[in-house]
Amino acid sequence: MKLTKKLKADILAHAEQCYPTECCGVVVLGRYIPCRNVAEQGQFQIHHQDLANAEDIGEIEAYVHSHPNATARASDLDLLQIELHEKPWVICAWPEIEFQVYEPCGYQAPLIGRDYHHGYQDCYSIVRDFYRRELGIQLPNFERQDDWWSDKDHQSLYLDNLEIAGFYEVSEPRYGDMLVCNVGRTEHPNHAVIWLGDQWQLKSEQSTSCFGGPLILHHPYGRKSVREIFGQQWQERVAKIVRHKDA
Repeated sequence: MKLTKKLKADILAHAEQCYPTECCGVVVLGRYIPCRNVAEQGQFQIHHQDLANAEDIGEIEAYVHSHPNATARASDLDLLQIELHEKPWVICAWPEIEFQVYEPCGYQAPLIGRDYHHGYQDCYSIVRDFYRRELGIQLPNFERQDDWWSDKDHQSLYLDNLEIAGFYEVSEPRYGDMLVCNVGRTEHPNHAVIWLGDQWQLKSEQSTSCFGGPLILHHPYGRKSVREIFGQQWQERVAKIVRHKDA
């Protein structure tokens, strides 16, 4: 996608207006259409009505947002969402003026060492990605709000959806099984880990050697995804061991 002088000027004006928060908008018919950012903190989320109004004008050619007090380099979450939207993304740095245009290129977040973003890259996301990449199994996604597990009246998302997702309970784990766990003070089991056992090397990506075992792969809240030894602290947290019917 080519950025004209007019496009750059309009995007920069919006970035300055919204600073220090992120501006966002879309490119339609070669012109920039500013939109409202309704994200509560960090990142950006385009107001649904603004997006609908833009789509009434014409096909969206690119999504735009700014990076206040940062470079125009895409974050891992940006890269992930570029693939989900299947459209170019324009990132503008403000006030250090810089532009970068990113096209969908098949990016996949690594299973080991990915950053945490609830709903996009969290403990269930890594389960879904592991099953698709390592086992060739497509798991359904479920909408989830952060900290849902602390509300006793909320649906128990892991336990209530196991059968829907194709899982059944087993007594002993084997490679690829999911262990549903309780982590912290919680009303519902709120975390999932993947049993690797003695198999530390993943098929879908290169990884460093990992000593000790048995091993699990998981994505801790607010931290990077890791392989970890399944020690006593994890044994005490397990609520269910489940296996997928197609594994």
